[in-house]
Amino acid sequence: MKNNLVSRPVFYALHVLFWMCYGAILFASLSNWIRSPNDVWKAVISDVLTSSSIAYINYYILLPRIYKKGRYSAYILASIALVVIIVLLRVSLLGMTHMSVTYTYFIRAVPALGFYLITTVIWFFASMISAQRNAIELRNSQLASELKFLKLQLSPHFLFNTLNNIYSMAYFSDSNTAPAIMKLSEMMRHMLYEDQGRFVSLAREISFMENFIELWRLKLDEKPKIIFKHKGVRDSHQIAHLIFLVFLENAFKHGNTIDGTIEIKLHVDANDQLFFHIKNDVIDARKTAEEESGVGLSNVKKRLNLIYPDKHELIMDQQLTSFEVKLTIDLK
Repeated sequence: MKNNLVSRPVFYALHVLFWMCYGAILFASLSNWIRSPNDVWKAVISDVLTSSSIAYINYYILLPRIYKKGRYSAYILASIALVVIIVLLRVSLLGMTHMSVTYTYFIRAVPALGFYLITTVIWFFASMISAQRNAIELRNSQLASELKFLKLQLSPHFLFNTLNNIYSMAYFSDSNTAPAIMKLSEMMRHMLYEDQGRFVSLAREISFMENFIELWRLKLDEKPKIIFKHKGVRDSHQIAHLIFLVFLENAFKHGNTIDGTIEIKLHVDANDQLFFHIKNDVIDARKTAEEESGVGLSNVKKRLNLIYPDKHELIMDQQLTSFEVKLTIDLK
């Protein structure tokens, strides 16, 4: 029943309006066969309170907190208990009818069961729409990340400088020319051809990161201290494609690449918990903080929330002379 298309005050107002309309219709209906206005008001208020209770408890508590977590037996038992309690409460508030006891409980149960079924259908429908929307947003986010990488990391300017460096190496018969070309080729292949799904091999992503670092080494005139360590990675480990890219980009683009240090560590423990840590020295901390709060960081946060909901933790620490990122991801 929550709608992200309207503001919260409007959302609440619509709910109040619905129950007011429901109460008005009920009042008009009951007035035809209940003579006492007080009894009519009592019946209307009791019906609205119990009906709204079963609707909201089912929608906001039972379905998302029990059913959604796969506890189906517990959900069935909780639903039965909720309906029974609401029916007994309605009988207690409204009293018995002039008919049989069975008919009384049946009449009191109909509205409760009706709102229970309606909210269940609405919840499943809303969940389906939400899942489809998340899938679309995820794909758009992946495309945006890849396009951003192509534009910012392997832009024509970056490629020109890299190829120019490789040309100089070839001109002076540098023995590293062939490995440099191979690294650039592998990097392009990983970007363009290996992302056929949401996840890629973590080992290949690490290889991509190594090639990325080596290409930056070629690009830089100065040689900062670059440390890259990784351990615990198995062939079965999968990771979201290019999920570390923004952090690498920021470290090299905004870090002190003259005489500073860039330290990158990646570790996967026995419980498949991935720990990614990157720390780089900076020259202008204030400028770095402003630049790193842009589209790239917002994009990676959104991707993490979509791909690893409740399965990741991202901590960033800006100091006067350094910038540090700690990312934990549950790979299970």
